[in-house]
Amino acid sequence: MASPLRKRIPRELKNNLGKYLGIFLLMSVTIALTSGFLLAAHSIGVIIDDMPEQYSIEDARFTTAFEATDEQLNAADAAREAGAGGADIFRNWSFDADFNHAQGDDGRDRTLRVYQHRTQVDLAAYAEGRVPEAADEVAVDRVFATNNGITVGEEVELFGQRFTVCGIMTTSDNQALFKDNSDFTVNTLTFGVAEVSESGFAALETTGHQPAYTYSVRFTDRDLTVAQRTDAEKDMVRALSAAGATVDDLTDSSANQGIGYAADDVSGDSTMWSALLYMIIAIMAFVFVVLTSGTIEEESAIIGTLLASGYRRRELVTHYLALPAAVGIAAAAVGNVVGYTLMSEPMRNLYYGSYSLPPYYATWSWGVFAQTTVLPVATLVGITLLGLLRKTGHIPLEFLRHETSKGGVKRGFALPERLSFTSRFRLRVFLRNLGNFATLFVGIGFASMLLLFSLAILPTMTHYAENLHNNVVAEHMYTLKAPLELNGTQADREAWIAIDELQSVEGDKLTAVEDAEAALEDSGDALQNAADKLQDAATALATAPSADAMHAAQDAQDDLARTQGAFNAAQDSFYGKVDSVAADLGKSRDEVLDMVQKAADIDADSDDVHPVNTVDNGAGKIAQAEKYAVYSLDYDRGEDSGTETITVYGVPEDSRYWDGLTVGDGHVVFGNGLIDKFRFADRQTVNLYDKYEDETREVTYEGGGYTWGTKSDMAVYMSLDDFNHFFGNDAGYFNGYASDQELDLDARYLASDLTPESMDAIGEQFVGMTNDMIGMLVGLSVFIFLVFMYLLTKSAIDRSARAISYMKVFGYRDSEISRLYVRSITLTVTVSLVVCQPLIIGGLTLLFRAMLLAYNGNIEIYVPMAAIAEVIAIGFATYLAVALLHIRRIKHVPLALALKVQE
Repeated sequence: MASPLRKRIPRELKNNLGKYLGIFLLMSVTIALTSGFLLAAHSIGVIIDDMPEQYSIEDARFTTAFEATDEQLNAADAAREAGAGGADIFRNWSFDADFNHAQGDDGRDRTLRVYQHRTQVDLAAYAEGRVPEAADEVAVDRVFATNNGITVGEEVELFGQRFTVCGIMTTSDNQALFKDNSDFTVNTLTFGVAEVSESGFAALETTGHQPAYTYSVRFTDRDLTVAQRTDAEKDMVRALSAAGATVDDLTDSSANQGIGYAADDVSGDSTMWSALLYMIIAIMAFVFVVLTSGTIEEESAIIGTLLASGYRRRELVTHYLALPAAVGIAAAAVGNVVGYTLMSEPMRNLYYGSYSLPPYYATWSWGVFAQTTVLPVATLVGITLLGLLRKTGHIPLEFLRHETSKGGVKRGFALPERLSFTSRFRLRVFLRNLGNFATLFVGIGFASMLLLFSLAILPTMTHYAENLHNNVVAEHMYTLKAPLELNGTQADREAWIAIDELQSVEGDKLTAVEDAEAALEDSGDALQNAADKLQDAATALATAPSADAMHAAQDAQDDLARTQGAFNAAQDSFYGKVDSVAADLGKSRDEVLDMVQKAADIDADSDDVHPVNTVDNGAGKIAQAEKYAVYSLDYDRGEDSGTETITVYGVPEDSRYWDGLTVGDGHVVFGNGLIDKFRFADRQTVNLYDKYEDETREVTYEGGGYTWGTKSDMAVYMSLDDFNHFFGNDAGYFNGYASDQELDLDARYLASDLTPESMDAIGEQFVGMTNDMIGMLVGLSVFIFLVFMYLLTKSAIDRSARAISYMKVFGYRDSEISRLYVRSITLTVTVSLVVCQPLIIGGLTLLFRAMLLAYNGNIEIYVPMAAIAEVIAIGFATYLAVALLHIRRIKHVPLALALKVQE
């Protein structure tokens, strides 16, 4: 037989519609937003994780100055077989073509990196249209096309040639559009990627532009570590160089930003949204505690009567749990439907607007479902159940006398007589509801934390960008691929200019010249020997004429003639090879011979000889530039939070740029960001992992006197000598220059030029990506604040309903009652909003530290006074809207309530 208590549920829902509607909205909106984002992030993560195999993404790539010959590639293949085992090398040439689009031209120079349609490695994913087939067809990257208004069927120009856009696609090795791997930010407006057909690529070759001779490597063993891969890749490059190829660049996929950048960003943002979800769940848990307690107190007499009538505790708990559970489940269902349908698209567009990813498909995640749905519902049901079990442990008489709680201040508390009646009444209201107002204070703190969290993200990222700017100690921080000396004589510069120019010639031609030169030298030596023999024979004939001496002289003369012929042939061959090189360089034979002679004075293959910059930057610029060395290591963050990339610098002692940095004599200085993030103790040994060498290196934090930089500085500093000793380098090794003046450095040695402006660009990217979510987060926070404030203050009004009814019996008007009750709440809200701010900032600091642990870098919470004032203003404005509802509720408190019997 069904319990008759079920008939009370519709009436209870009607009488407490505001409370349950608030719970419903709070949960459903939260679940909709967080499930929409986390499911989209999970789906994108699955797509990215599947891409290496589904789209055959390369493991590494190298670029040669000229097309690698079959012999050179075979040499690289043999070196790889001796190291990491099987691998395939694919031609992956490209043009960086000037792009023109008739529509929407804003005068900016745009570049498309054009590949021949690839079918074996780094495959493309098509969103619209089809693969290019004709010579005048091109498929364009989706993000670039969107940002530049390009659609299928339009005509565009590459190197001045007209092409028709036949497809919109993304390439798996350019998920993030970096024109150069050393760039610090993606470029989705003026740089993109494209594919053409084989005949289309051949047409671009006829324009006179040289492609980038890039080759992609994909290892058969998919479980190789980064260290094993990089060892094999280095062996391949050494073999290529030995075979005469000039290798300009080598990049492992782990260091290729086009491949790994998007995955890192999605993972980091998921951590932030998860932290936001847990914060909201904590707020909801607090609300559920307050509402459960209020429900029990409000229904105290009814519960006591039911218990006295023979109802069991289990029946009452089930009855009072039914409605919150039903509302929670309904909210979860609605939130999931909205999240997976309406919110999934805008959430995924946060990333698909910035990254070139394959077509999106949703992937169900039980983890996300448990996190966004099961956990909030379980929190609601669990807290309500615990509250009911705790409250229903009282005897019926205690329920009838409303003695289930001991909040507030005893009635006998005397107030000063000098206070006016109104002041004493308001104070009495406050004291009797002290527990409720304490709850209100804590609740306002939670809600304010969520709101301040949303408002502080943008200032925090802006502050982080400023710190990044300040971390750049010079106007230019040049990183080199190999040591490059600025100091040198004019003869040194000319010799290295000759080496650079000669190395720009195809390797097999240079090898042929070297072989021909060696053959010419051998022929010259042979000719000299033959001449010496003829001289000896002539002398012998003159001294003692005889038939034998005559024959010996004749043989020597014939040998000299033969040797002269061989020498002439070797000379012709040598000059023929030199003329071929001269034709490639556009120089005369004598100029090339002069270059060869100058280059011969330098042992370019020696590790002790550093190249000299071919441009004289002048004594002034050279004097103010400082050498430094830099390398990246990884630190295990612990707690399954991945690894932190830590930059290790070797800097000069008493540096003009790293001012105040105490290095030398083995001292190691830690950036303040490392100490702030990881809280290293004095004398703590820190293990740093070198993934390229598969080796762990130890450094020791010496204490507070050995820290430097801003709280975003994640570097470790030591002297240049200590650096080279630490890494086992040659004593004179360096790979960078710090300079306040721009240096003219040889392009083939320059890896990157870090400037304060480029760090500003990184900061702007952080701010821009964050700014896309700010409005959504603030809107969610304000909504939650509104619902939260309504539920908590409504609870305080409900508990005073009988007293309000008494006042109406005594003749007080609704407006007078509102001033007595609502103003007490208003004062509590105002004080709470102001007083809780320092506590909130402390809580946010801990929250940010936990939330951003998995991010590279240290982003310290920065809360400007304007954000605090904004929180107080929004909070108070929200309360004013709620107060109007309470004034209306006071008007509806019935007079009959005062006449009801209460023990």
